[in-house]
Amino acid sequence: MLTFQENVVGIFDPALAVKVDKANTDKHTVPDSLIDYLGLRGSAAPVAWREVRALLSEQGGRLAAPAQMGALYRRMHAFLSSRCGAVHDLSELSWWAISEPLLPLLIDGMDARDTEALIGEQKTRYSGIVQQDFSLYRRVLNFHLSRRAARTVVRHIKRRQRDTTPRDDFLQSLLPLAGRIGVDRVAYLVSTVLAGMSGLPGITAASLLYAMHRYPHWRERIRAETTALSLASLYTLPMRELPCTSRFVKETIRVWPGLFALRRPAWHDIEAEGVSIRKGAAYELSSYYQHHSPEFWDHPDVFDPDRWLPSRRQPNKGAYVPFGFASRACIGSAVGHAQLVLFCALITRDFDIQVQAEPAPWMKLEGFAIPIDFRGIVVPRARADPPAGAPSNAAGSPPCGAEVT
Repeated sequence: MLTFQENVVGIFDPALAVKVDKANTDKHTVPDSLIDYLGLRGSAAPVAWREVRALLSEQGGRLAAPAQMGALYRRMHAFLSSRCGAVHDLSELSWWAISEPLLPLLIDGMDARDTEALIGEQKTRYSGIVQQDFSLYRRVLNFHLSRRAARTVVRHIKRRQRDTTPRDDFLQSLLPLAGRIGVDRVAYLVSTVLAGMSGLPGITAASLLYAMHRYPHWRERIRAETTALSLASLYTLPMRELPCTSRFVKETIRVWPGLFALRRPAWHDIEAEGVSIRKGAAYELSSYYQHHSPEFWDHPDVFDPDRWLPSRRQPNKGAYVPFGFASRACIGSAVGHAQLVLFCALITRDFDIQVQAEPAPWMKLEGFAIPIDFRGIVVPRARADPPAGAPSNAAGSPPCGAEVT
């Protein structure tokens, strides 16, 4: 534990980080809106964030079903197909290939205009998270884009309250809260889910693509796995048949986490294992430190997916936090992880990426990892699905469950 400055404490022990964050989050509730501050809503017990998280996590598990994953794969495929042949910023392309196709999982049944409104909200996230554009013009534009998206979400919530036919989306899990906290705050929660869906997975996808470029032998190992499966099998996410892909995704997130540090305000006084944090102060957690600490990892700065082989796996004492710290981890982690696996399959079995050599791509590490000068062309691959029962490894490829020297 370190004290960075007055009222800010840095916590780098994984077990302690989880305890402090849980103690803070357990009493955290959905924030009041302007209507609540003005006293225009009837009194009701506050809704705890842990209740919201439970609803969303349960729904996320259901949305990772094969039918939904198949539809998601096809939307990502269509997105990339429409951008073949032209030179793109591959980091930006990866972010949008992940983010835009997720929208039907947030709110099912949107028309083109509604989808455009929510893409506008995603643009505000991209400009802030990735581009770090906080100019006055950008802030004014983002305000209008966010207001338009909020009106769209509110309209769908009200429509769904009238039409009680259940839908397979994240909004469905939040609808029961509307009677307790109001449509406006349910809309706020939908926006929160959209932010989570648009941020960390998109940044991670860019890192996955960069890692495939930098370590082409791993790209070929993943290609051998993904092309050995039919699409119907792939949509079931058979991780036992995708061991290389699984290890590659894990190691990419470990080496290049989407967000290096989180600073969180203490909502109340916190006492945990001798650590005292007063209400109004803050604490900082760092996935980057935990993922790169020699205390938990051998050669932590080396990209080595085979460190996740059962024969080599280290007890990391909870130091691996791929989707954030447990009590406030990404609420769409089930869908997010599934989509990253599908993205690896899409990039290897259906497309090739031709990366421009000059200027040479490099990884920027400032608060989060993002590939820079990463430009290239997406090219479709001509291939057919293998017959049922095809071997799981292409000729000449090393067995993915084996040690590789």
